[in-house]
Amino acid sequence: MSTEGRHAISGYVFKLFGSAISWSSKRQTLVVLSTTEAEYVALTHAAREAIWLRALLSQVFKLESLPVEIHCDNQSAIALSAENRFHARTKHIDIQYHFIRQCVADGKILVPYVPTDDQEADIFTKALPPIKVKRFTDRLGLRV
Repeated sequence: MSTEGRHAISGYVFKLFGSAISWSSKRQTLVVLSTTEAEYVALTHAAREAIWLRALLSQVFKLESLPVEIHCDNQSAIALSAENRFHARTKHIDIQYHFIRQCVADGKILVPYVPTDDQEADIFTKALPPIKVKRFTDRLGLRV
């Protein structure tokens, strides 16, 4: 989370055939109470883009609609996205951010865990050491 304004920065990147085709990085407009909530909100933003990309690519390439993977490095956010029940710890989260739950339940989105050191979207959300920048730009098919 950014110390200026205490707003988290959401980021995602989608790849096709090993190259980045869509990405985003933006400061969240709400103040969250935990890193789990920040990641959960970011998952919802990524899911919206994933659903749109999935529809576009299925029309262009005439592919069957397979689930889209959104890698996440926060195991609590992954667990929250897979739950289809609400409890006291999450009742303050705005209903619009539970969209990810419906996508997971419908089989449109898969949310596998990725270790923090391998989270490629971090290149869009935080300052990284040069070695990580090089590794992630190579993995994303980008040139610096």
